[in-house]
Amino acid sequence: MVTLIIAEKPNVARKIAYALAEGKPVRKTIGKVGYYEFTRDGKKVIVAPAVGHLFSLAPKVKTYGYPIFDIEWVPVYVAEKGKSYAKDYIKALATLAKQADEFVVACDYDTEGEVIGYTALKYACGVDPSKAKRMKFSALTKADLLKAWYNMESTINFGMADAGVARHVLDWYWGVNLSRALTSAIKRASGKWMVLSTGRVQGPTLKFLVDREKEIQNFKPTPYWVIKMVLEKNGEGYTANYEKERILNEEEAKRIVEEAKKGPAFVERIEVKQQSRKPPVPFDLGTLQREAYSAFGYSPKKTLDIAQKLYEKGLQSYPRTSSQKLPKNLNLKGIIQKLAHLSDYKPFAHELLGKDKLKPVEGKKEDPAHPAIYPTGELPKPGDLTKDEQNIYDLVVRRFLALFMEPAVRETMRVIINSNNHRFILSGARTVKEGWLKVYGKYVKFDEVILPAFKEGESVKVLQIKREKKKTKPPARYSPAAVIKRMEDLGIGTKATRAQILETLYSRGYIEGKRKIKVTPLGMRVVEALEKNVPDIVSVELTKAFEGKMEDIMAGKANKDQVIEESKNDLVKILDVFKEKELDIGRMLLESTGTGVTTSKETAKKTKAVNELSEEEEKAVQKAVDGESGSEPVKKPERKALVIGKCPKCGGDLVVRYNRKTGKRFVGCSNWPKCDVTYPLLQRGKIIPTNKTCCGGAPVVKIREGNREYEICVDMNCKDWKKGGGSSGKR
Repeated sequence: MVTLIIAEKPNVARKIAYALAEGKPVRKTIGKVGYYEFTRDGKKVIVAPAVGHLFSLAPKVKTYGYPIFDIEWVPVYVAEKGKSYAKDYIKALATLAKQADEFVVACDYDTEGEVIGYTALKYACGVDPSKAKRMKFSALTKADLLKAWYNMESTINFGMADAGVARHVLDWYWGVNLSRALTSAIKRASGKWMVLSTGRVQGPTLKFLVDREKEIQNFKPTPYWVIKMVLEKNGEGYTANYEKERILNEEEAKRIVEEAKKGPAFVERIEVKQQSRKPPVPFDLGTLQREAYSAFGYSPKKTLDIAQKLYEKGLQSYPRTSSQKLPKNLNLKGIIQKLAHLSDYKPFAHELLGKDKLKPVEGKKEDPAHPAIYPTGELPKPGDLTKDEQNIYDLVVRRFLALFMEPAVRETMRVIINSNNHRFILSGARTVKEGWLKVYGKYVKFDEVILPAFKEGESVKVLQIKREKKKTKPPARYSPAAVIKRMEDLGIGTKATRAQILETLYSRGYIEGKRKIKVTPLGMRVVEALEKNVPDIVSVELTKAFEGKMEDIMAGKANKDQVIEESKNDLVKILDVFKEKELDIGRMLLESTGTGVTTSKETAKKTKAVNELSEEEEKAVQKAVDGESGSEPVKKPERKALVIGKCPKCGGDLVVRYNRKTGKRFVGCSNWPKCDVTYPLLQRGKIIPTNKTCCGGAPVVKIREGNREYEICVDMNCKDWKKGGGSSGKR
């Protein structure tokens, strides 16, 4: 009996093998892919990795235009350039499947993990997914993996698999078709290609950002006055605020100041209150992202990436969760005992271990797939963690320890000062019992304002009573963390995809500003054009409805194929409306893209009839608009090759080249013709290397067009292009 376990990534496969092996597992290879063999309970077990998604959706027939719905699952290296490495993993699974009698999926236990396992079984192994078993775990510790092995589920979770497949199909339908529609609208209005994107979640997210931007732009400040009393006590100065926070009439403010100055001023009464503050609830992904942004300024995507690395190292539990509850059978004492070996946490851990009972504070939110985020008790070795990883690890550990501590007690004091029947309030606050703040206080900001002792009836020495003119402020711009919270509140996107949606809006040039998000003119016009002509594309309600149906699929309350068909029908209606108004939409978009179509009568004349031309005629018009004759090649001056990165295949330089016949630029390997790696490039804008890489090692470049800059992967078939980073769209 041979059992083949499919893991999601190579490092996870290694963790599983070393946890389950009765001795030391033997590492073997098929081509470049490593896998592990060992015995368990008299069985021969093989653990082999995928490398994320091995299969992706693609059109059955390559076509242009929209709508397009005829798609199929194909190897990811067929659908996306730069993913050739996946071929080796598919081949390895296909080879090992022939030796196996039993199959087990051990990918991440969520919709994406289930889709990875489902497609690997069906298309790589040639196995009916219903015949496979499922290991379910939320942490990569030996104890968790052994428990998953001995409590294996008889099948994969088809609710999750169906929901995941439905999400992939719907995201492809909406992202690709809507993005092609936007790109087509620009081309029809200008005759030039300019890649734009939107999608099922991207559109509504950009919409609420635009709504906030309009609130800010349309805001009219209102003047108001505040009145303050400056007093002295024990040689120190203090400021008390007038009982009415805002005075809207200047004459009234003047009158109050003049009357209050007459005095006498005395302490009318003193109010002291103590409030118990419970520890914060365990981290779900959203609260971790918000806390990491507040503490370290990390973007939501960066926090998720770091948390994923900590999970794969076995140091914390699975991060993609919406739960605020810990597992009921978690060995709390054992984890705390291990954390006590780290000097930063030793005193807090020892305090908790002295308790008779360990009962954590928990929140209301639950997730059927995974518990809240917690440290596993496995400890990092010196030098194991980067600074960013150490920061997130510290945040998670301190939050976990805080759950078991006593409440903190805060005391507030209000000294009400009467001056000629006008009351001013002097406020103070202090922590009288640290409780959980001892361990987590470094990430919580409480003002400590200590007031001197006052007695009721005592006279107050007033130094000054003054009025200050102020103006109301517009609503604040969203921070990246606030966007994620808003998406959660609206019920759009998922815990795993929200951060990527935000990154896509940045990469498309729709938004800018890392701490306070501002919508660019392009982002404004995209939403305005869609909202005016095809409002359903940016509808929160429509997106939320389909998110609900995806949850129903997972729970077995809805049929996958039926939900896909309903969504397809809705999209067809939307695209019909879009086509009718395509030229109007394109013209609205041009107002922010800087293509200047209206500055040339000849260009306008040629582009006016583009939609009525044949494909060959359209190409000729395109060449004319680009300054080409259509018959003779454009001669470009020779340029020094710009190096933008390293070739993922051979390690040579990737340089910007020019097609001699067309003058079009593209990326090619410096070792050509020995190495045939090439990538297409956008023809507009200045190219600036970033030293970053994306899928399969493809370089990321910055494109500068006028005042607009954005980063983009040169691989037009990578996920970011398909989902919004380029020509094919985004959810």
